[in-house]
Amino acid sequence: MLLRSVVGACAGALVGIGFAFTIDGLRQYCYLRPGRTGCGDSSPLLLPPIFVFWMLVAGVLIYTGFRLARMTRGWWATGVGSGLWVVLIVAVVWFKALFLDMYQEDGHLFLLNAAVITSCVAYAIATSCTGRRRTV
Repeated sequence: MLLRSVVGACAGALVGIGFAFTIDGLRQYCYLRPGRTGCGDSSPLLLPPIFVFWMLVAGVLIYTGFRLARMTRGWWATGVGSGLWVVLIVAVVWFKALFLDMYQEDGHLFLLNAAVITSCVAYAIATSCTGRRRTV
């Protein structure tokens, strides 16, 4: 069970960092500075395809880690972890919107850190609950 959790946590950390860097890189232009007009209304439409891409990357990482450790149900763990990641990130965004009063940059850094932490937790929980060792 510990090995499954480590595989999930490492995959979640890598995917969360990749997702955070991708969002930060694409939204760099959105920060309102002198000479910039912002991203407009179409910016939130980029989030779901990027999110799905990093979920697929997590699937490949977990499946590969499970195959190396001779465990099964790698794709099942990926599906559960991806669903849990969505629920956790929506909960964090909701909590930030209702209870935390932050400046624009502080809120952005908070969400980037939350993306990494929630993905790590979600995939660690999913892999520890769904994977099992092969009996050969």
